[in-house]
Amino acid sequence: MNSEQGDLGKILSSAVFVFIATMASSAAKLLERVVIGRLLTPGGYGEFSVALAVFTLGATLGAAGYTQGIPRFMARFDDLEDVRGAWLTGLLFTTGLSVLIAIVLILGAPIIVPQLFESNEATTLFVIFVIAIPVYVVYTIGVAAIRGQENTMYKVLTSNVFYPGFRLALVSVLLASGVGIVATGFSYLFTLLITVVLTYALLNRLFPIRGAFRLHTREMTTFSAPLIVSTIVGTLLTRTDTLMLGYFRSSAEVGVYNAAYPLAGVLTIAGGAVGYMYLPVASRLDSDGHSSVEHVYEITTKWVFVLLVPLFVTLLVFPDQIISIVFGSQYAAGGSALAIVAIGFFTNTAVGRNKETLSALGETSVILVSNVVAFVVNVLLNLFLIPRYGFMGAAVASAGSYVLLNATVYVFLRYRFGITPFTRRSRRAFIAIPGVLVPLGFGVRQLVPVTLPMIMLFTVSFALLAVAIALAVRSLEPDDVLLVELVENHANVRLGFIRKYIPEQ
Repeated sequence: MNSEQGDLGKILSSAVFVFIATMASSAAKLLERVVIGRLLTPGGYGEFSVALAVFTLGATLGAAGYTQGIPRFMARFDDLEDVRGAWLTGLLFTTGLSVLIAIVLILGAPIIVPQLFESNEATTLFVIFVIAIPVYVVYTIGVAAIRGQENTMYKVLTSNVFYPGFRLALVSVLLASGVGIVATGFSYLFTLLITVVLTYALLNRLFPIRGAFRLHTREMTTFSAPLIVSTIVGTLLTRTDTLMLGYFRSSAEVGVYNAAYPLAGVLTIAGGAVGYMYLPVASRLDSDGHSSVEHVYEITTKWVFVLLVPLFVTLLVFPDQIISIVFGSQYAAGGSALAIVAIGFFTNTAVGRNKETLSALGETSVILVSNVVAFVVNVLLNLFLIPRYGFMGAAVASAGSYVLLNATVYVFLRYRFGITPFTRRSRRAFIAIPGVLVPLGFGVRQLVPVTLPMIMLFTVSFALLAVAIALAVRSLEPDDVLLVELVENHANVRLGFIRKYIPEQ
C-alpha cells in the first residue's frame, strides 16, 4: 500500500469512528434542542436561539481562525518546541481576543438586549452566554491541538461525548426543575468549565504542555488572518437569519425557524466526520503535489454524497411530519422551511470538504472572499425577505447563500488547481442516485404511513438503494477497496458482491 492509500485509509478509519461519535453527539445536541423547545414556549426557545447565536458569533471571532491554523502547523512540525509553540501561539492570542469581545458585549448589553429579546430574563441569559465565550475559545483551541496530533479518540471523548452529553443532562434537569430560560445559559457555561479541564488533561497526555516552546506568531498570523474574517463570516451565514428574525419578527417565529434549522443540520454529520482528519492529512499531502490532495478529495466526497442523499430525500419528502414528531405540533409551521434549508445544507456537504481543501493548499484568502460574497448576499436577501415572509424568507436566504458559496469555491478549485470532486466514474453516481431517489421518494410518499418507525424504514431502504445504484452504474474506483476492507474488518463480514464491482486499475 502506498503512502497516499495509507492516508486515505487513515481518513476513512477515523471517519467511521468519528461518524459514530458525531452521530451520538449530534443526537444529544438535537435532543437538547427538543428538550428546550418542548419545555419552553416557542418564544422562549427563540430567545435561547438568539442568545446562542450571539455566543457562537463571539466565540468564532475570538478563535480568530486558529482552530484551522493550529492543526495545519502542528502537522508540519517535528520538533516538540515548535509543536508546543504552535498551540501556545493560538492559545495566547485567542484568549486575549475573546476576553476583550466578552467585555465589549457586556458593556453593550443595555443597547443590544432590547433590540433582540423580549423577556425580562433576557439580560441575565445574554450575560451568561457572553461570559461563556472565552471559556469556549480556550476549549476549542485545546481540541484543535488534539486534532493537530491527529488523535481521534481524545477529540471524540471531549467534543462528542462529554461536552454535549453532560450539557444535555444538566439543561434537562434544570428546565424540568422550573429554573427557566437562564438554565440554558448556565448549562453551557458550567459544562464548558469542566470540559476545558478534561481537554487539557488529555492534551497533556499527547505531549507535555509545559516546557520550552518556540512561538510562530508571524507565519500563523499570516495564515490565520484571512480566516478571522472568513470564519466569522461563515458563522454569520448560519446565524444571521436568527439574529435578523429576532430583530424584525417575534421570538416565537425565531423558535419555529430554529426547530427546522438543526434538523436540516443533520446533513452535515457525514461530512464533518470525514473532515476531522481531512485537513491535517491533506496539508501533509500537499507537499507531494496537488494530485494527491485531489485524489483523497474525490474518494471521500463520493461516499459522503452516497450517505447523504437518502437522508436529504427524507427531509425533502416528509418535512412537516418530521418537525411535528420531533419538536411538537406547535412547530409544524416550520416544515416548509426545513425542506428549503435542507437543500442548502445538502449542497454544502455534497461537494465535499472544499474549504478544507483550499486551506490545505494555503488559499485562505479565497475562503475569505467566497464567504464574504455569500454573506453579503445572505444579508441582502434577509433584509428583503424576512420583513415580508418571516422565517420562510430566512430559509430561502440561507439556502441560496450556501448554494452560492459552494459554487464559488468549486469554480476556483477547478479552474485554479484543476481539482474537482467529480471523476468520470463518480459522476455517474452523482447524477443517477438523486435522479432516481428524489422522484421515487415523492412517488411513494402517499403510500408511507406517517410514523417515526416508517420514516426511519424509508430512509434505511433508500440508503440501501443508493448503494445499489452506485454499484449498478459502475461508479466505483480502485481505491474504493479501502472502504470495503474497512467495513469488512469492523463488521467481520465479507463483501465479495461489492468487490466484483471495483476495477483493478
